[in-house]
Amino acid sequence: MKLSKQQTAALASYARSAVGAIAAVVATGNYSPEDLAKAAVAALLPPLIRWANPKDPSFGRGA
Repeated sequence: MKLSKQQTAALASYARSAVGAIAAVVATGNYSPEDLAKAAVAALLPPLIRWANPKDPSFGRGA
């Protein structure tokens, strides 16, 4: 399966968000797998917000 540039940009955006969210949870001293999974799920929000914006030039719905 080959990803388009738009899909690659969305995946990279999610990866950056996930690293930040998981790092924030770990920085509190919490290593619970459930809480780390919640952080990974919460990291979906920034890319989804960008996707919902039709004026986002990278991977918005209008891109």
